[in-house]
Amino acid sequence: MGVKLNANIVFWTGALINMMAVVALMVFAVRSVRAGEVARHKRAMLTAMGLIGGFLVAYPIKVVVLGREDLSVWSDLSVRTLYFHETCVATMLLAGGFALSRAWRLRNTRVVTRSSADPIALETTLNWHRRAGWTGVAAATLGFLSAAAVLAGMYARA
Repeated sequence: MGVKLNANIVFWTGALINMMAVVALMVFAVRSVRAGEVARHKRAMLTAMGLIGGFLVAYPIKVVVLGREDLSVWSDLSVRTLYFHETCVATMLLAGGFALSRAWRLRNTRVVTRSSADPIALETTLNWHRRAGWTGVAAATLGFLSAAAVLAGMYARA
């Protein structure tokens, strides 16, 4: 007995792989900045942003071309897991946007440029960037895990 793949399952499998890459890039970025590699942190986070942006472009196209999933055939637990996942993704997007706004304020400070001629970063800006970043990483991780559960349910129903 095999799983009957349909285009929606293929799309969501790709989306899960994309989210796994986003989480991996975020973890890499955190490790990089802890090692003092600010430029590597920035590149990893911008790459993660690009993957997220790619999904945000692909999803409306998917809805137009393939339609939405029929939640009426989903179990109550699967629907709740989906709503939890969507909450995690929204939290990731909001926290990431806030972290990006703090990073923008840090861009010309010596914490980024490594030049003693540039101004010292405000500690509050660094702390808010760090907190928002960790919130985004946690939300993305929970979003990935809940997406895996949602996708497992889709495979089971196929």
